[in-house]
Amino acid sequence: MKLYSLLLLTSWVITSCGITVEESEPKQPLVPAESYESLSSDGAWCWFSDPRAVYYKGNREQLYFGHVNSLGDVMIGSRDMVSHKVQSFVLHDTLEVDDHNVPSILVLPSGHLLAFYNEHNGHVFMRKSTRTEDVTAWDQEQIISQANDTFNYCYTNPARLSDENGRIFLVGRKVGPTRSFEHWQHYLRFSNDEGQTWSDELTLLDNQGRQNPPYLKITTDHRGRIDFLFTDGHPKIGSDVSTYHMYYQGDSFYQTSGDPICPIEKLPIAIKSVNKVYDAVPTQIRSWIWDIALKDGKPVITYARYHSEHDHIYHYAHWNGDQWEDHEIVNSGSWMPSLWQGDVVREAHYSGGIVLNHADPTEIFLSRNIAGKFEMERRRLLPTGRWSSTPITENSTVNNVRPYVVDQCPPGQTILLWMHGLYRHYTEFDVEIKMGIIK
Repeated sequence: MKLYSLLLLTSWVITSCGITVEESEPKQPLVPAESYESLSSDGAWCWFSDPRAVYYKGNREQLYFGHVNSLGDVMIGSRDMVSHKVQSFVLHDTLEVDDHNVPSILVLPSGHLLAFYNEHNGHVFMRKSTRTEDVTAWDQEQIISQANDTFNYCYTNPARLSDENGRIFLVGRKVGPTRSFEHWQHYLRFSNDEGQTWSDELTLLDNQGRQNPPYLKITTDHRGRIDFLFTDGHPKIGSDVSTYHMYYQGDSFYQTSGDPICPIEKLPIAIKSVNKVYDAVPTQIRSWIWDIALKDGKPVITYARYHSEHDHIYHYAHWNGDQWEDHEIVNSGSWMPSLWQGDVVREAHYSGGIVLNHADPTEIFLSRNIAGKFEMERRRLLPTGRWSSTPITENSTVNNVRPYVVDQCPPGQTILLWMHGLYRHYTEFDVEIKMGIIK
């Protein structure tokens, strides 16, 4: 294992005129991306199923992580934080070569693992480990949501609430009865017995006939609250894609301000009835979401605005109790997929990525284009309102993209994972999963 001291190199202050930069000299050489530890030499993921990786200390201290390899196998792995031993298991072999199928992971109080995964518009699956804190032995695969001629599914986002007697919620995407974008919705179902049985499916959000599919991410305090960050579309389909937030608590849904929306039995919720974090309609500058966390019970988010396909502008916003405070962070450059000669970009709004440290959401990690390659960078919001900036990788031979901060790390330790390699499309990639431990 390699441990690195990250250097404070640059501070940024947000002003009404843009971003002001102050620089200081580095004190020692930076770290090339290739020097970081690889958890998997063949693995990719999307960012709409989480948690992709979880820290858990029971009888052992381990990191659990999921990915999809270039054969289409759905994989789960573990890394012992003491011995550094990495183990892996194939949850479903050759499901699809598609990074949308990455598993999300939930650790039960017993130490058993639940892994949720899906086809890209197909079934939703679940498996439970037969031994505690062990990724090498699993029960038979279950189909939680079964695709048919009318409906199909994608994405898995589980959350367990201790205040609701351990009820597990699962949120993802549902498409039907036709493939038309007006019929792309989000589903919610729950289990009161640690995944043995599941409730009937509820439609969570209704886009009310809008010809653009919504996208969603969640976070939770693991006790009684689940927060939802979502859009009313995909940025490649419309220029008016806005960003929204609401939360669930005590069998009801609420606006960011705490104003009630509806009880759970009154679902679905019309997206247009939810208050916006960012309204793209006046500017026609589309947005897409990246991450959401809670700080002192208030939501913090990261997202991107697209002034053009070559200008992906990262933003950080937090709720101050009365309104959203929005910070423009940096122009990360263009799309991150690597194109071959003659290629036409298929996903021009795939950014390098900007995510939060959920244990301390004043700390963010982002991927941006520097001298032709996407590099990892850490930034921190200082009490002065300025942003410190520390590079994590430099002079990389291939891209470093889609960062993810491992969920539920111990205080004072941040484990950052990311994809390192050539990514052409969500069905075509040659990337590995890198890890950096940041103290």
